Amino acid sequence: MSNEKELNIAVNPTSNTAITTLILLANAGYDKALAILEKMGVEKEKIFHDVDKEDMINRPSDIVRELRYVALNRTIEECGYGTLLDLPCGYTPKVFEFTEKGMNYIGCDLPAVINDFAPIIYSMTDEDQKKKIDFQIVDVTNYESLKAAADKADGPVCIATEGLTVYLTPDEKLLLRKNIRRILSEKGGCWLSADVETMEYYMAVFRAVAGDDKAYDLLAAARRGFSGQSDTSIHKNASDVFAGKVKERAGFSKVDYEKIEALAKAEGLLVEKIPYYRDDFELHLFDSMSSDEIEKLRENMKHVNIWKYTLDPEYKEKESSGSSGAVQSDKDLPFKVESELKDGVLNVNIQGRMDTITAPELLKKFKESEGKITAINVDVSHMPYVSSAGLRVLLMMYKSLEDKDKFEMTGVSKEVREIFETTGFDQFFMKD
Repeated sequence: MSNEKELNIAVNPTSNTAITTLILLANAGYDKALAILEKMGVEKEKIFHDVDKEDMINRPSDIVRELRYVALNRTIEECGYGTLLDLPCGYTPKVFEFTEKGMNYIGCDLPAVINDFAPIIYSMTDEDQKKKIDFQIVDVTNYESLKAAADKADGPVCIATEGLTVYLTPDEKLLLRKNIRRILSEKGGCWLSADVETMEYYMAVFRAVAGDDKAYDLLAAARRGFSGQSDTSIHKNASDVFAGKVKERAGFSKVDYEKIEALAKAEGLLVEKIPYYRDDFELHLFDSMSSDEIEKLRENMKHVNIWKYTLDPEYKEKESSGSSGAVQSDKDLPFKVESELKDGVLNVNIQGRMDTITAPELLKKFKESEGKITAINVDVSHMPYVSSAGLRVLLMMYKSLEDKDKFEMTGVSKEVREIFETTGFDQFFMKD
């Protein structure tokens, strides 16, 4: 696994879901989505499926993705800012929609996505449009990477997240809120999230096309497909795409929206809820729906919102930045991995924060010695933070050993220990 793309995907397989959304938009009739897929070399037979009204797997998923895409794009436009910071951008055709309307577009995502996507988009745009487009590799827990992207904008930014926070641990969500607040305090603008009420818009679609009785079965099936595709089971407290585990066929756990709003308020962000629904609400996929289904969907969507976050003018930042040192990232040591294989023992020393951007370096070092290793010693005394991407690599290393007791980690700080405990990794790495 020396290929850079393979390393990046292994570190964070959520990049696999980016192309799925693009395929669903192409199937819904978005020509630019199809054009991007063709540039990527994806065969048409892998893109299109018949829109069968009896298909309760593909049709609802297509509707869900188009619904979110249309609603978020409309809300971005209504905010009226000159720059969209798309986080994550995936392989989205919205880069064309907004630059054609005169906006600047900054696409942010994981290395595996950006390295593929940016050349394709530049090959599809003229010189004037290229001036409005920029792409940046970003890890949302890493403030410096997010700031580098935002600094490409001359004025206020509209930060939009679509399908991001469902992959984050609670700790990573905290860092995201802190980092976005810092960006907004420096640049001005707002943050739009289509993720908070994910379960609500899924259920709005599923109830419309399948009825209340079968909607939860569809939700459970979608949840299984999502988890398998993106490997969200890597940690016990990963944010479920449906914000709750399946309890009984009768229902799912409720989402505490008041708590979510309070968490935002605690980080200096005010919430405004903007309805998905408009009287002129239209989807391409209405052609695949009966008039009764469309009417039910319109009614269901009246209760679903996109969350708009803006700065709380009364907020005063605490002197302590909280666990994980999110806003202290500019003081972190530069990332470096030193490794040595001796008599079957791999000794590794990690310096600096380990996240999506830096974790592939550790994975590469490990893969260079894989098959020859009988024991692993990892010194993390100079590692101030580890994200789920870094945890994934450490778990790969741990699982590679036949005798798991021969995996030892030393120098674990209080902050890193808290991350292990909240994600369940203490059971692997903490022996005391």
